Amino acid sequence: MGILLCASTALAAEVKTDHFTLNLPSGWTQPQPPQSANGATVAIFQNAKEQIAVTVTVTPAPLSAKDLATQTLTNMKARGFTVSEPVASGDSYMGEFSKEQVKGISYFSANGKLGSVITIMGASLDAGKKLLKDNLKPVDSKLFPTDF
Repeated sequence: MGILLCASTALAAEVKTDHFTLNLPSGWTQPQPPQSANGATVAIFQNAKEQIAVTVTVTPAPLSAKDLATQTLTNMKARGFTVSEPVASGDSYMGEFSKEQVKGISYFSANGKLGSVITIMGASLDAGKKLLKDNLKPVDSKLFPTDF
């Protein structure tokens, strides 16, 4: 029984960055290790069965969560996306977007020095929200939403 438990826990991949830890449950993969450059970190997760992708980006940005959301959504709109207005969700903001067959939602948070953008894209956003809600452990809770 002990060997079986060790084997099953060994299968769950743990992704650890300076800003968060995320345990990847069954069905989720990480196509490449988190990328870091110029103080920014980007991690991508996908679930082929659910046809969904999740990106977590943390970058130097001395902006409020609202300003980060407004600027990002404005830039997406300029690139042809249909976007919602940013909506407050606790200390974070969220915005929905779509373009052709792609739909998604982004969450924006900030701690005064760093900003984070978490984006879920795919057929159904619920699996991505569940991944984050159940498995994301922030180092600085101000950098991530309290709920998805």
